[in-house]
Amino acid sequence: MNTARAFLIFTLLVTVGQTVASVPLGGNRKGAGGSYDMYGCMQTNDYYVVNFAGYQVAPNQAKDSKSLPEAECIDLPATGKTQISIDLLDLDLRKKPVALKILREDGQTVAELPMAIAKQGVLSTMVDFKTAGKYQAVLMVDDTDLHTPPEVSALHIPITVALVAEQSGGQNGLLILFSIIGLIVAAAAYCVPRLLKPQSAESAHSSKF
Repeated sequence: MNTARAFLIFTLLVTVGQTVASVPLGGNRKGAGGSYDMYGCMQTNDYYVVNFAGYQVAPNQAKDSKSLPEAECIDLPATGKTQISIDLLDLDLRKKPVALKILREDGQTVAELPMAIAKQGVLSTMVDFKTAGKYQAVLMVDDTDLHTPPEVSALHIPITVALVAEQSGGQNGLLILFSIIGLIVAAAAYCVPRLLKPQSAESAHSSKF
């Protein structure tokens, strides 16, 4: 009984630890929905996970200014020139050719990076958003390990430019993730003390027979 109890406690603790450790951590950056958190603007699909950032330079900002603009998430507040940056959080992607396209809602390409290996783990391109509207960034990976065409495994990141911010799927994903972690922690907090509690005298007496 003691061995089984110890194994169950160990399993619960390891599960909690692995769940928390699997979440990529970052700086205090603006996330989906405009709030700030340590996860930043994390975007995912069934294959890849990245962190998106858009740096917009104000028209009245001095050209020789050394201060970097604030990193925006997928809801960009204004039109104009924007530095789009994609951080590849999957370390394996830094060894594989990746390509990036920025598309308008009608499918026209407004910026493109050809397929190449991003050894530093970052894709960056300047985009001039001339009109307000909906766009998307499409990350494609020449991933021979998946045996899946890049068009199928491509990560599509929705971008709004100079529009009222909409509720983004990335924020909902984080809420679900936090809920799962909370349930695991609550289950561990409930079960572990009861598993550690010594057997009652009645149980001990009955075990003799």
